[in-house]
Parts: sequence; structure tokens; C-alpha cells
Amino acid sequence: MSNLPVRNLGELGIISDINTYDLPSNGFSAGVNVRFDNGNVTRAPVFRNVHNLSGATRNVAHMFSIPDFTGGPESVILVDRNYGLITSLVGSTEVDVTPAGIVTGSSDQPFTSCFLGNIAYLNRITNVPYKKSLADADFVALPNWDSSWRCGVLRPYKDTLVAMNVIKGANEYPSMVKWSDFAQYGSVPASWDATLTTNNAGENVLNEMVGPILDGMSLRDSFFIYGENEVWAMNFIGGQYIYDFRKRFNDRGIIDTNCVVEVDGLHYVFDNYDIYVHDGATPRSIIHGKNKDFVFGSLKPEYKELFFVEYHKDLDEVHFNYVSEDRLIGFRGATIGCNRAAVYNVRYGTWTFYDLPNVTAATLAAVTSGLTYEDMSTVLYSEFAGTYIGEDDEFQKHLLYVSNQDTSLGLSATRVLGLDQPTQGRLARTIEQETLKPAFIERIGIDMDDTGAPLTAYKSLLGFYPQIGIDGEPDTVQFQFGATDVTGLQPAWNIPQTFNPSEDNKLDIRVAGRYLAYRLIHSGLSDFAFSGFDVRVTRRGMR
Repeated sequence: MSNLPVRNLGELGIISDINTYDLPSNGFSAGVNVRFDNGNVTRAPVFRNVHNLSGATRNVAHMFSIPDFTGGPESVILVDRNYGLITSLVGSTEVDVTPAGIVTGSSDQPFTSCFLGNIAYLNRITNVPYKKSLADADFVALPNWDSSWRCGVLRPYKDTLVAMNVIKGANEYPSMVKWSDFAQYGSVPASWDATLTTNNAGENVLNEMVGPILDGMSLRDSFFIYGENEVWAMNFIGGQYIYDFRKRFNDRGIIDTNCVVEVDGLHYVFDNYDIYVHDGATPRSIIHGKNKDFVFGSLKPEYKELFFVEYHKDLDEVHFNYVSEDRLIGFRGATIGCNRAAVYNVRYGTWTFYDLPNVTAATLAAVTSGLTYEDMSTVLYSEFAGTYIGEDDEFQKHLLYVSNQDTSLGLSATRVLGLDQPTQGRLARTIEQETLKPAFIERIGIDMDDTGAPLTAYKSLLGFYPQIGIDGEPDTVQFQFGATDVTGLQPAWNIPQTFNPSEDNKLDIRVAGRYLAYRLIHSGLSDFAFSGFDVRVTRRGMR
């Protein structure tokens, strides 16, 4: 009989692509709704209900925030997929800010939004771009832009707006980059006319590009332009040509619009066949050999217009959000929003996965609803975050998501949700129960070769001594154990056992096989920290 200690369970994260029997003892082969921090496996953040959108059922496709630099409240803009309604949400107050004359209708084309010189911009290729300043009650058509032009993407770069994938009347230029004259603070660009020599507006068609431009984003002093299978750099050079264009990568691109984010001078990009990071010069995959097969083998590319990437600064995580049908999906069958986030921890380099409740967009914004003691009187303490002075936390930035109603998925309303820690969070809102899914972590294929046991050895698992703490209610977790004799077969699992760390110190087990396995399952609102365990094993012969 031998005792096998396993520690630092938060070191490696989930690695699903490598053969499970080749993983180190503290690696995990599958998991969802958990994260890895300071050597621990913990519960993933949960969604808190910020606001239920009013009126008829809404299918919101885009969301972004507009700060008020004069000291007023920040507004969250929510755009319906058919462009029929745009609302501004401040606290719990919704205001219709839909522009006059907008062309509505069903479309799968993505939206883009940006902010330049204290003016917000909203764009989709089905309409002219729109802008909203503090002086505008509603969004209005972008002044000085030709009403017969359209563009697929509108982004800021230095003091200009950059339009990409341009249509001019009946003529389409999918690889055109068109930039405005320099914009003054508080004003829109005065001109987009590239034929004039009295301004800095211009345009350039990237004739070598195959396919349309899908997105663009600044990185340090450059602006990177993303196609399906190539990436170009745009740099300010001044003079007659204003900007210079050079191809940077011709073996990678982006899966769709809104699928790149900048973090600490690097771009994190969701590609068609990879997830990679680059500094403008050298790209490298961050998912190959870890979870690439799991992600791209289960994502549904027919819904790629819904995919988007977001950075959670507080958790130091990049979330690659997509529609998936993997075996662990909690909201199976989603078609109008993302149901899976592949989550990369920038600090530790680990991967995990979260369930998403039919979400289509996220934004970093302050939440200023001004809840009263009466509002909180019916709320259970275990469902709440913050403290009695926690309302000050609402003026801090929180990562907000929009979740679309789908009764077939158990989602009864279209909501604005805040992503926050379950017990140590800073957002003073209740956890939305309809979005809550169990935390699950699994390791199969444990061959114990690091103890010198041969592969032919038949091992019997007798005792399990977990190092785990739980914060909140419920104060228990469940463990499940299994075994198999063949690497290609799933383990035969025994009945889950409940473990209470305040009362128990071990679990008695009776499973045997050449390859051992275990799971942790946790439902409810509490958080846990699972850092290691000892396992008591005996060898029963050779097979």
C-alpha cells in the first residue's frame, strides 16, 4: 500500500488535447465553471442580475458603454439585432436613442462601436455609421459621410476614424481602408474626401488581400488590419500618403469581427483554426497542445458572427466567447448567443471554460442604480456581494454582458448581467439563478507511473484525503471516483460522495483498474479552494 501526495492543483489548468495518461498528476483533462488561481482550483465567477430589459422580447446583438467625462453617469448602449431599437441604460432607466431614418431588418452582419474625442460611434454595414455626443439626445447619421457609403468596420486610430470593407454606392471594396481627416476633441471628422489636397483624409485598397477585411485595432503606434487568413499593419508616416501599409502575417487571421482584444501591448486573436497572441512582429499559439482540438472540434462556425473576445481585467483573463456543442455545455442548443467561453489566464498561462447564458456582447462599465435597503430586504445574504458600504463599488468598472431570452434554455428574460466572484465579489447584485451552472473538474487516465507502478499493474483506490476549503453555503462538495483497464474507454464511475471539510478529512473508496479517475462537482452559490490531496492506493497484481 502506498500514499500518493498531489499538490498545486491550480498550476496547469485544463489540458484536454494531450493523452490523459501523459498529463502530470496535478493536471486536469476536463472541466467547466472553475478557474485556477494561486495554486488552487476555485469556482468560476457567476452572473449577477444588473437589469431585466423591459418591453417585448428583445434580441440584443451589441452592447457598449459611453462614459460621461463631465461627471455624469455612464450609459450602456444596447442594440437590437434588427436595428429596430437602440436603448441607453443608466441605472435602471431605459431611454430610446434610436436614430431617425434607420433601415431595419434581419441581418447576421456584426456591429462595431468605438469612442473618439468624447463622441461614440456605432456602425453596421447595412446602414451609414451613427454618432452620439453629449449634446445628442439620440444617435444621428455621421455628418460629412456620404449617405451612399457603407463600411463593415469602423475603428479609431490616433486622431482619425478608420473605415474598412467599404461600399460606395453600387461598388464594393472589401479590402479598402478609408480614413477620415483628423478629428478635433468633441467634433466628428470634418471630411472623408480623399480627393482633396487640403485635408488628411485618404483611402487605400489592399489589392493583395484575399477576402474582406474583418476587423482592425491599434497596437502601440500601429494599427493592425485583420482578414480571414492575413494580417496587415498600418503606420502613420505623414506627408502625401499619411499612412503606410505592410503585410505582417499571411498564415493566420481572424474568425470574425470583434474577435481581437489588446492586453498589455499584445493582441489576443480568435482565428479560424487557432487562438494566438502577437506583439506586432511574432505570433504564437497559446492553445496548441492544450485545448485546440477541444475548442475547434466543438465550435459551430455557422454562428461565428456571434463570437467575440473580451478581457476581464480584475481576473486577468481573456475570454474567447463562441457557440459550442461540447459534452460539458450547460446551455445546449444556443443559436442567438454564445454558450461557451474558453478562458485564458494571462498571469498563469492556464486554460479553463465557462458556461455562457446566450450572450452576444460585453462591455466594461460602471453600474449606478442606487439600490436601497428596501430593495435588498428580500435578498438572501448568500446571494449578495459587497458590504453595507458596497454601493461605492458600483461606481467602479464591472464587466457586463447582455444575455438574450430563450425559454428553451431556461432563460426567461433578456438581461444585463455582471460577471463577478461568487463570495468575494464587488458587484452589489443578486446572483441570477437561471444562469447558474455547476462547477465541474475531472481527471481521468491516472496511471501512477510517477510512483514507479508499471502500466500492467492493477491499482485499487482505497482512500482520498482532499485539501479543500469552502466559503459560503452550501458548505459541501461532491467527489466521484472511477477506473478503467483500457485507455480508450471512459471510466466506470461510482456514486458521488459528499465531502464537508469542516467535518470530514477523508473519503473511503473502492474502485480498481489500470487507470484511475476522479471528479469534483459543486452546485450552489459558495466558492471553494481545492489545492491538493493525498490518495491511498494498493497494487493488486498484474494484468
